[in-house]
Amino acid sequence: MNNSIFGNNDHEDPWDNGWANSEPTSSIVNTSSGREAGSNSGGFGIASSYLSPSQLLATHTPSPPVRTSVHDTPLSSATPVIDNVPLSYKEIYTRVGELCSTTNELESLVFNKIISRDQDGLTPYQKSKIVDIMYDHNLLPPSRPVNFYQILGLVALELELPGSGDFVTLQFRINDLPQLSPSIVKSIVNDESTDNSTNNNSNYVRSYSPDPLNAQLANTSISEDDQDQQHQHNQLPSSIIDPILTDHSSIQKRQHQDGAGISGPNDPISFNEITKYITEIKDTFEPVVGSKDLVRIKEVPEKEGLLFKHTNYIISHEIKLGLMSPAGSKKVIRRYSDFVWLLEYLLKKYPFRIIPGLPPKKFTGSAPDSQFLQKRRRGLNRFLNQLVKHPVLVLDSVVVTFLSVPTDLATWKKQAKVDYSLEFKGMKISTHFINSVWPTIGDEFLKDWKQSELNINKLIEVWTKCVLLVERYEKRQQQISLDNGKFVEMINKFSSLNEAVYPHDTNSENNEDSKIVSTSNKDDMSAINDSLGSISDFFNKSSQLLIDESFLINTTILEKFKNYLDYLYSLQELFERSKKLSINNIPQLQNRIQENEKRYQKLSTDDVDIKGSELAKLRQVIINDKQEIFQQLNKDWLIKECCFKEFIMFQKTQYLISELWIDWSKGRLKFQEKYFGLSEVLSKDVVGDMPTK
Repeated sequence: MNNSIFGNNDHEDPWDNGWANSEPTSSIVNTSSGREAGSNSGGFGIASSYLSPSQLLATHTPSPPVRTSVHDTPLSSATPVIDNVPLSYKEIYTRVGELCSTTNELESLVFNKIISRDQDGLTPYQKSKIVDIMYDHNLLPPSRPVNFYQILGLVALELELPGSGDFVTLQFRINDLPQLSPSIVKSIVNDESTDNSTNNNSNYVRSYSPDPLNAQLANTSISEDDQDQQHQHNQLPSSIIDPILTDHSSIQKRQHQDGAGISGPNDPISFNEITKYITEIKDTFEPVVGSKDLVRIKEVPEKEGLLFKHTNYIISHEIKLGLMSPAGSKKVIRRYSDFVWLLEYLLKKYPFRIIPGLPPKKFTGSAPDSQFLQKRRRGLNRFLNQLVKHPVLVLDSVVVTFLSVPTDLATWKKQAKVDYSLEFKGMKISTHFINSVWPTIGDEFLKDWKQSELNINKLIEVWTKCVLLVERYEKRQQQISLDNGKFVEMINKFSSLNEAVYPHDTNSENNEDSKIVSTSNKDDMSAINDSLGSISDFFNKSSQLLIDESFLINTTILEKFKNYLDYLYSLQELFERSKKLSINNIPQLQNRIQENEKRYQKLSTDDVDIKGSELAKLRQVIINDKQEIFQQLNKDWLIKECCFKEFIMFQKTQYLISELWIDWSKGRLKFQEKYFGLSEVLSKDVVGDMPTK
């Protein structure tokens, strides 16, 4: 069963989402010369897309070469004889030697206590170098006296002169090994030393910020709590587990509790510091639309294509894109299929970021109508404006090309080599994030992420109805405007026809026989008809006012409502992608490493000549699994950091709600003021002038 950092079990290949290079990758198992040749390319070999642990963690320890036969393996069949074992070594072995039956126990009882020392201790890099030598030269199990003394010899050589703790120097000085200082011995053999190292951890973290992934690899076991939790996940019905909820930082916490705090303890930062950190993330993102779009798009009147006609769009803007981008106005012509390709590229390159969506193409037998084309153009306009406001996406070279290079995009794609690999390729997780930021706000973020994921669908449903209501309001205003036009027409007709019923024109030939009635009606009907003219004028002006308001709602207010809805959909899609594209098998690798280490220790006590080949293969399997877990843990944390930053940036979309309702309120007030002015004039003209008796 594959496990995601987000608990997804849908996919089997953790690298099918673009994490690995599309080029053929060399195997993890390479010769040492092959690694050196490929080191500059960021992989284990020349064509590999993976980073070795040393490259990943900025160390320089070469991984052990692969040996395919027992004759190539430096497994010592002749046990070295140490005639002069330093007393400090014997004292340490007497207290903890027999307890160090595994590498993990050795690290917990010896290495980590030395690392925790400020001045005269080992660094994590030196420790990892010694562990590699242990595997390379069969110094296992550590509980054997001869192996334990040689391991302490490597430690002493490193402390005496950093860089001299290699196997050749060890054998050369096997009977003249340096003593370990009394303070080192005391820190190892005293039970209280663990507490003391904990008290000194704050100073250690400030002076040295090691890579947490190095620490996470030291402990390859899974606690019973994790197994129970995994079992509970497996008991769930076919629902996909929320990605963020699988938090592998527990590996780090268990390690520190067990005394294996290679990376130092979690060091949560203060409220002011985390607030500043979050504010800096938010400041990179400004989603508010404003009064003018950064990017403008309009249709080219003439359609292209011989058999199937298609619409081209002119994209214009004045944004400075990239370092080499010239200033001034820029115009490019793109078609809808170019937008589709750009979106596909972004989803492959940046699957863990909030990416805006595109309006539909609408494949129908007949040509799209003008109303649909207008909606599609506005949707493309929202897509581009959201894209250029994202602090990461706007810097992408393909996005810059799309917005600034006037060349036909189909021609450009044939000539350019587009990198579709995941944005995290070659990156290493920040120790500040994993050691300080995550312990401070990680739990809160997980709860917020889960709560948002559970309620995003309901929020989208409610806001969609708001958008529909705004559309209905806008259409009602149009209908009222049409009705007002009808009022004008009917009132004018009524004024022209009421003479037949209410004769009042004394000069009319038709009223020669009814001079008395027309004379009595003249003043009143003239006043009534004049007032009807004022009413007609009111309806005519209010009709134009309603048209203006309807246009304003349709082109600005409604677009801002839809713009916010687009962001909600983008967040919803991020939740879905995070479940599907972040799978890993870290727990399975941990179990396998633990089992193989036990097997290796068991076989190493047998006849080396018989089991040497199998030992060499098993040792390489362990090394390969640890290299793989390095990669997956690093990707795990990079995804968490990316999703965390995207979620923090998304919080600024709350101001879109404020902006659109402020615009709505201002627009309604402006309309009501104008409408009130018309009504006030109408009231003055009608109330005092129209006779009632």
